Amino acid sequence: MGNLNARALWTGVFLILISTLAVMASKPTPTALIPGLLGLLIALMGIWAEKRPNQARLALGLALGLSLVGILGSLRGIPEFLTLLGGGAVERPVAAMAQFATAFICLGFVVRYLAERRKGG
Repeated sequence: MGNLNARALWTGVFLILISTLAVMASKPTPTALIPGLLGLLIALMGIWAEKRPNQARLALGLALGLSLVGILGSLRGIPEFLTLLGGGAVERPVAAMAQFATAFICLGFVVRYLAERRKGG
């Protein structure tokens, strides 16, 4: 499970980075801070799993749940992101990019979590 501990930590770090970039690129809004808060919680779950191996299953399960919430909460930004990729315009392009990145990063953690669990790790 040590690999998942680090994966949770780095997932959190990347989400904090996305939030920071979103705040820097546009006016700060409460929704721009959501990926950062989510990232902080996921990173803390990774640290908890590393520091307390006997509670790693619980901590990583919580990180998985938080990642699923991140995916579900970011789904509405995916069509807008695809519009941007196609050269179109959307009302809040930074938000669309941040939501897509959040969904993508969280999905990466979920896939890795499931792959590790299937391996028996």
